[in-house]
Amino acid sequence: MRSSLGIISLAALALGIGARLAVADPPVRGDDTGPCVDVQIGNDRALDFDCINRQLRLKADRQHMAPAPTAPIGAGSPSTATGTANQAAAQQMMGDAFGKSSQPQRPAPQVFVPPLPHAGAH
Repeated sequence: MRSSLGIISLAALALGIGARLAVADPPVRGDDTGPCVDVQIGNDRALDFDCINRQLRLKADRQHMAPAPTAPIGAGSPSTATGTANQAAAQQMMGDAFGKSSQPQRPAPQVFVPPLPHAGAH
C-alpha cells in the first residue's frame, strides 16, 4: 500500500513539474533569429504570434536605427549628373539667339518642289 502511494505521489509530482514547465514562458533571446514554431493538431492550427511580433519589432527597430540614405543627386551635383544643360550645350542649341531670345535658333523649313509637273496640268 505504501509503495503504490509513493509511486502515485511521485507520478503526480512529475506531472506537476512537467505542467509547470510547459506553462512557463520560453526564454527570450536577445536577437530572436530562430524560426517561429507553428503547432497543428488535427485541423486546428496555433500560430506563435508573440514570436512573429518580436521578430517584426526587432526588424523595425533596426530600420529606425539605420542612418537615413542620402540623395544620389543634390543641388551641388554637376549638370551632367542632374540632366540639365550646361552653358556650352545651351550655346550650341540656341545658336545666334543665345542671350537674345528664349526660342532656340532653327533653320528655315525646307521647301520641296516636285521634279515633274502634274500630268493633267497642260
